[in-house]
Amino acid sequence: MAFKTLLTHVVDDPHCDSRLRMTASVARALGAEVIGLGALAPWPYTSATDGHGADFDRIVEGARATIAVAAERFDALLGVAGVRGTWRAEIGYPDMIAPSHARAADLIVAYPVGASVDRISYTSPDVLVMEAGLPVLLIPREEAEFQPERVLVAWKNTRESRRAISAALPFLTKAAGVTIASVCGKDEADRVRAEQADVAERLARHGVPATTLVEIDTPAAAGARLLGIARGEQAGLVVSGGYGHSRLREWVLGGVTQDLIRDGGRYVLLSH
Repeated sequence: MAFKTLLTHVVDDPHCDSRLRMTASVARALGAEVIGLGALAPWPYTSATDGHGADFDRIVEGARATIAVAAERFDALLGVAGVRGTWRAEIGYPDMIAPSHARAADLIVAYPVGASVDRISYTSPDVLVMEAGLPVLLIPREEAEFQPERVLVAWKNTRESRRAISAALPFLTKAAGVTIASVCGKDEADRVRAEQADVAERLARHGVPATTLVEIDTPAAAGARLLGIARGEQAGLVVSGGYGHSRLREWVLGGVTQDLIRDGGRYVLLSH
């Protein structure tokens, strides 16, 4: 599968231009166009407005005006980058709106946000990974060109990991070096090496030469160890399954997925 359409939620804040430049660099690498999504919940929404009346109308118009500024920045930045883009907008909570618009895209480009960031203005990567039904590419916090010449594949023999490798093939086939890395207990090492050999053979059929690496440690340390391997390998992209489950619609992510999302130090492709 080729990624021909990217979807990204655009927020008018001090980091907007940086995020758009990184999104444009991904689009250029893939030969893709970008859908910019403006989504913002009306605020302050109080019981006094109750979703009706002149006060509420003014709140909604204020949200639309903020989205319009984001649209101008989107058009300007993508125009300079030479990337084709289209815009769409909707009033409401971004975490509810963004997954529904994933219907129009092949890949979501998202960004790490702090736990204290409001959900009125921002999408949560956790929700996108779990609900959008598409691979999610997280961009770093600090601006960096998308250069996935070296890719680290975080391997665990699960549905999510297997799907992540399939999703990542457009990147892997263009990479100069791919490392399949696992963190496991000593008693699992032989089995994991055999699994990695199968994955490496599968990738070789796609013209992707890959090396394998197993590190022995406790499962709780897997996220930090994988990030350490990525730094050592100078990987421009980390590919991983996105692990989690829903508990009455409260998304609970696994430790490795949380570590990869919160790190914000490199590009990370997650697939649930």
